Amino acid sequence: MNIPSRFCAGFTIGSLLIIFALSAHAASPATPPCEACHGAHGEGMAAAHVPRLAGQSAEYLQKQLDDYAAGTRDNPIMANFAKALSKQQRARFAARYASMPAPVISAPASIGTVGLARGHQLAYQGDETKRVAACNACHGPDGTGVAYAAPYLAGQSAEYLASALNAFRQGTRKNDAGEVMRSVAERLDDADVAAVAGYFAGLASASRRAPARP
Repeated sequence: MNIPSRFCAGFTIGSLLIIFALSAHAASPATPPCEACHGAHGEGMAAAHVPRLAGQSAEYLQKQLDDYAAGTRDNPIMANFAKALSKQQRARFAARYASMPAPVISAPASIGTVGLARGHQLAYQGDETKRVAACNACHGPDGTGVAYAAPYLAGQSAEYLASALNAFRQGTRKNDAGEVMRSVAERLDDADVAAVAGYFAGLASASRRAPARP
């Protein structure tokens, strides 16, 4: 499968930004390691395909950290950080970012009217002809997430969402329960990925926190 040249260019720029951020962190060891790439407020780094963490559920965040530590989700940078943390420390980091209010941010859609309509269709209806379920069926109304079940999509950068979908499409990300995301993503083409990523990136993401346990 051919990967769009713009994705490769974005990945290269993103890699350089991550290296710069990590260098800055090394020069200031008092800064928590997550902040070097994910930002002081968990806002993420769109150009580097780094997701926002603020307001994401603690369960989802801890699962990703645990998967990086165990090697079931592959990323050399994240794996190095996660493996150096105890399970309790990973839980604390997850809870910390889950408790942060997610800033209300929406990126202007750059996918055009047709792309926006296709993104809306995939979000709300899916595509029966491709056997693709609606994104919101798992990720909640307007992609706002479902506590303990699925992460929010609204307000994540189009760059990150597209890179995540492509990782599932290519089988380089394999930590989805029941292979649900892989089975969906592999049925999407490049235009679908751009459309649905741009659609959710254009939605304002309100502050959301996981409900307290009884």
